[in-house]
Amino acid sequence: MKKILAAIMLATMILSAGCGDKVEDVKQEAASEVKEAANDVKDAAAKVEQTAAEVAGTPTNATVDEKFSLGGIAPGMSFDEAKKILGEPASQHDDDEFTFANGLTVDVERNVVEEIKIRQAGVKTGAGVEVGMTEQNLVDAYGRADSTENDDGVVEHKYYSGDRRIKMEFNVSNGSIIEIKCSLND
Repeated sequence: MKKILAAIMLATMILSAGCGDKVEDVKQEAASEVKEAANDVKDAAAKVEQTAAEVAGTPTNATVDEKFSLGGIAPGMSFDEAKKILGEPASQHDDDEFTFANGLTVDVERNVVEEIKIRQAGVKTGAGVEVGMTEQNLVDAYGRADSTENDDGVVEHKYYSGDRRIKMEFNVSNGSIIEIKCSLND
């Protein structure tokens, strides 16, 4: 806020002094400072929103990146690690897609978990969200989505980990979560 006021005061002083050609330079510099200050405010607001959610009792025992897992499995871990947690797959589709007894489907490439998805209740994300919960439960746990898309009544909420390496997608229909996907962000 101080930067904005300083930029406005500087611009006013130069304009009142009648410096002609330098006015445009000052305008550009002031605009740049205003944009920088706006980004600072946006970052601070995001931190306040996260803190408010934690204070409100959002299930945030997990760190931000721990939230980006499904059934204890995170994209990027080895398939062998995933099998230690989930047991042996109940079925295999193609060469790289496996379904486990709890309903999780895991896509694997070169022994690395690329994507995990679920379409039934009983398997939670690292933040405690599962299929069947409401859209409000999702917002309470993860905050406002990084992006949303509506496709014939199904709203897809996308969230990205802090390093943007992992993407979580929650498909919502009629106010309820119908599918959760957690994948490496290509």
